[in-house]
Amino acid sequence: MSRRCWTCNTEHDLDEACTTSMRGRTVTAAGGRLADDLTERPGPVITARFPGSDACCGEGIEAGDRIRADGHGGWIHEGCDDE
Repeated sequence: MSRRCWTCNTEHDLDEACTTSMRGRTVTAAGGRLADDLTERPGPVITARFPGSDACCGEGIEAGDRIRADGHGGWIHEGCDDE
C-alpha cells in the first residue's frame, strides 16, 4: 500500500524501508539494495572487543579475535564459515 512517508515526504510502500532513511542511505551507498539488507548472511569481519560465546567451533570468543555475525544472531570466528 502506497502512502506518504514522513521521512522523505513522498509516496511509496511503507512496508519497505525509505531510501532516504539512514539505513537506506547506508545500504545503497554500499552498493546494495534494501531487500538484500534483510537476508541472512554473514556480516563483515570485525575485531571483538569483549569475550563471549561463538556459534561455530565452540572455542568461545576472546577480545581481539577476528569475528563476524553469522546471519542468524550469533558470532563466528573469521574463517570458521569457510570450513
